[in-house]
Amino acid sequence: MSTHHGATVQEVAFTSQRLAEFFSLEGLVVREDLQQDKRQALLAVTRMFDDFAVPYVVTGGVALQLYSTEIRFTVDLDFISVRKDFKVIVDAQAWERYGLELVFDRRRFIKLRHAASNVEIDINLDTRFLSLMEAPVAERVEGRTIRFVSMSGLAVAKLRTQRGDWPRNPEKRLQDRVDLIRVLKAHPEIAETIKAHPLTNDEMRQILDDVLAQLAAPSSDELPPEEGAEDED
Repeated sequence: MSTHHGATVQEVAFTSQRLAEFFSLEGLVVREDLQQDKRQALLAVTRMFDDFAVPYVVTGGVALQLYSTEIRFTVDLDFISVRKDFKVIVDAQAWERYGLELVFDRRRFIKLRHAASNVEIDINLDTRFLSLMEAPVAERVEGRTIRFVSMSGLAVAKLRTQRGDWPRNPEKRLQDRVDLIRVLKAHPEIAETIKAHPLTNDEMRQILDDVLAQLAAPSSDELPPEEGAEDED
């Protein structure tokens, strides 16, 4: 265990095999305009955070690879950080030093682009999400320690987008629900931790119960019988 800005970090000695597999699949993309190198972008952005001593966690699709039994493709990198701490990076305007471009700064949300790897980076600075930075999990990537959101923190973030008042793109909302299902399918034991999380409200608990009921229901890959169709010999 180690600490980072007061948070206990769960150290992992070697890079997750699933994370390594996820990065290796990027070479299978056929279209040149869709070629990416998220490992390179991840190293560049985390080096920037570390150089300025700004706390962060990686979340989103990349973090999902650590907690799901299935590999899920994603086109960007997602981070959570602290606005008051991140201000030192904004003031320095040091983007080019790390091969980054500032796409926009909307105070609580910043978008960057790592041109060399063709990857966009979303940084959430909303103070309501600071609790998701607690108990980060550390992974080693090419010798660099990188901090990822905890399993329960990621699940809460995915669950939160299912709220009725959440202004989320319908496709992304659906993907978030699938991500939540994948985490709970692999780790059903975290359900009670999610329910007790300070960001989880009554609506979210009901949604979580619905998802858990879905997972508990019998399922099959077989097609249902056609209505009125006779059995074939």
